[in-house]
Amino acid sequence: MTTETPDLCPSCGSCGFPMQSPDDFAGGKRDSAYCSTCGDETGRLKPYDEVLSANAAYLVRQQGLDPGAARGLARALLASMPAWKGHV
Repeated sequence: MTTETPDLCPSCGSCGFPMQSPDDFAGGKRDSAYCSTCGDETGRLKPYDEVLSANAAYLVRQQGLDPGAARGLARALLASMPAWKGHV
């Protein structure tokens, strides 16, 4: 499930990343609910541990967070997203 606000681009239902260009969408498919980080080449959601690791690595690279802190923040972020509701 992508989320979209009027006048804004859709965002990934897994991590909230804004998806604007075809490359942003999983598999380059504009109808995918997931971004290219969270979804595979067919547009389907990747396994949780793979998505968690990718999002934590992004936080380390882009925000300079400690890897442990980045993993905790990524876990909290994913827990708040529609794709991971009810995931333990």
